[in-house]
Formats: sequence, C-alpha cells, structure tokens
Amino acid sequence: MTQIFFIHHGEAEGNIYRRAQGRNDLPLTARGRAQAACLAPRFAAQPLDAVFSSPYIRALDTVQAALGDRPLTINKDMRLAEMCFGCWEGRPWGEIGYLWPREKELFKNSIEDWSVPGSESLAAVQERMWAFVEDVSRRYPGGTVAAGSHGMALKALTARIRGVPFREAVLPDNTAVMLLQAEAGRCRIVYENDSSHLDASLKTVYGPMKELRFLPYDLVGGRERYVRCYADAWRVAHGSLRGFDGEACWQGALYRAAQSPGSLYSAWVTDDFAGILAMDDRRDARRGADWIAFFYVVPELRGKHCGMQLLGQAIAHARDRGRRALRLTVAPSNPAKGFYEKSGFVPAGREPGALEDLIVMEKEL
Repeated sequence: MTQIFFIHHGEAEGNIYRRAQGRNDLPLTARGRAQAACLAPRFAAQPLDAVFSSPYIRALDTVQAALGDRPLTINKDMRLAEMCFGCWEGRPWGEIGYLWPREKELFKNSIEDWSVPGSESLAAVQERMWAFVEDVSRRYPGGTVAAGSHGMALKALTARIRGVPFREAVLPDNTAVMLLQAEAGRCRIVYENDSSHLDASLKTVYGPMKELRFLPYDLVGGRERYVRCYADAWRVAHGSLRGFDGEACWQGALYRAAQSPGSLYSAWVTDDFAGILAMDDRRDARRGADWIAFFYVVPELRGKHCGMQLLGQAIAHARDRGRRALRLTVAPSNPAKGFYEKSGFVPAGREPGALEDLIVMEKEL
C-alpha cells in the first residue's frame, strides 16, 4: 500500500476577504502561515519518499512549511490544483450571489449541475485528483507521499472515494490532513479533516457574516450619504464633531475620484447600503504604496466580517495598480486601530491631523 498524506493549505486571503479563489493565486494570511508552521512538528518524524503540491502559492507555502528544513523537492502538479471557478474567480462572493443567484445556489447545494463560463466541472476535478492517486500509487509502491491541495478539490476526491454525493463529503479545515492508502486501483481513507496540530486560537472560525458587493460610488447624488457617513466615522474616532468639515471631505472625495477614476466604492449587501471605500491612488504612488482615504462600515454591520471584505477590496484595488503596500492614517484613540493592527497594519510614522497627530499605518501586500 502507498500512503498519501493530503494537506489542505492554510488560511488564504480569499478565505477571510470572502472572494472566490479557484485558480486565483492568493497568498496565505498571517494566520495561515502560523497554521502551516504547526505542520512541521507533525511531519518531523514521518519519512517521505516524495512531495507534491498544487502550483498555487497558498498550497506551495503550506507544504514547504510542513517539510521544515528537510531538503526535499516539491513537485508541482496541476492535478492537485483547486477547481477552476471560471468567470467567478477573484470576485467577491456577495457580487457572485447578486449577479448569479441561481448558479450560486447550485454551487452550494447541487454542484454536479453547476457551471459558469470558463469553469471546471466536478467530474473533471474528481477525474484528475483520482488520476494523481493512481499515478502516485504506481510510482511509489509501498512508499509514503505528501501532497498539498485545496478544499474543493479534496472534498471532490473524498466524495469520489466514498461514492457519495459531493454535498455529503467534508470540506476540510485549513491545514487539515487526510491519509489515504492506495494500491492497484483500490483506495481507503484512514482518516480525514484532521487538524489536531492546531490549537483553538489558530483555527479559522467565521462568526456572523454578510457578503458584500462593490459598486462605483454615486458622485452625482451621493454627497449627503458620504458626508453623513464621514461624520459618523469622525465622531467615533474623535468623540465629537469638533473640527469636522463635511464639505471639505466631499470635495476631497470628488478630487481624488477625478484624479483616479474608479477609486471610490460603495459597498452593498444585496441592495442594502453597507459602507464606503475611498482610495487615494496618487499619494505615495512613486513609493509603490496605495492609500485608504476613507474606510467605513455602517454601524449595524460592524462585527459581522464586513470590514475584512472592505479591506479585501482595497487590497485588490492596490494590487491591480501594481502597488506593494497599503497605507492609511488613524487617530490614536480610534477603535478601528485595533482592527487595522489585527489585519496586519503596522505603525509607519505620524502626521498632523485636524485635531491631533495621526498614526500612519502600513500593510505589505
């Protein structure tokens, strides 16, 4: 019997920013890297004859972390890649649900019948994943192999082996391990979805969540809403509206939008307004940074993972423009400072504000 340890990648940006990943090559988050590091002691005493991985960075980095310092070559194999989501890839899940409601429902509940332009069928994923198992069992009879892959691909393989509908198989946790034993076209699952190497603080757990979609902000009729939201953010940051100038805020937004069309977004949960994201593409462009000029989630959606999705849109916006970092300013007493710190922003200086010096924070992309 050949033993194959299948390893699901650690938490990746698409997971926390709620964007369809598929073949979109998004990296691990800081938590994802910490999760992957926990695989090294788990596999430290495990002999391996070969190591394989999907070619996508989130899987490659997870497998590399599992190997620790062992000088083993990781063989990239497209058969281990994630299911291709076609025209959905890179899009926010809130947008997908809005534009393709029927297809998203099929994706969740009857993926055997799902397709969108450019997508890969479940049957095709199962065929290539099973071909990998058969190939490895022939090449390494009696040996032990590790293979890094992705959630949907691994769930598809599990359903194929167990002979059950896809919806009855388990979607593995981040960095969960599945052990197969395979020989001459036969295969059994010894265990699956084992993330016992992670303590509770490192596991990816989602609380209440609404999925966002993003539209260009209404520059014709959106003044009142923008000023109202900015006033609310100012009050939260500074404790009062002392020093607030709504017209100056709106004129600044118009100026930045004129200088960089497409840099001002409104966020929505279906047809309900959810927030605003304003980017300043020109400030620090020569240094490779993009700035968040205004970041706002309506009060009723705070604490429901919407801020992370807004940040994901800012990151996608900055990467589309080839930037290496995101920057913003925050008042020292602003409760949002804790959110930015947890999201990977670090202090990068100070600059004068209307009422007090502001902290400049930066996140590497």
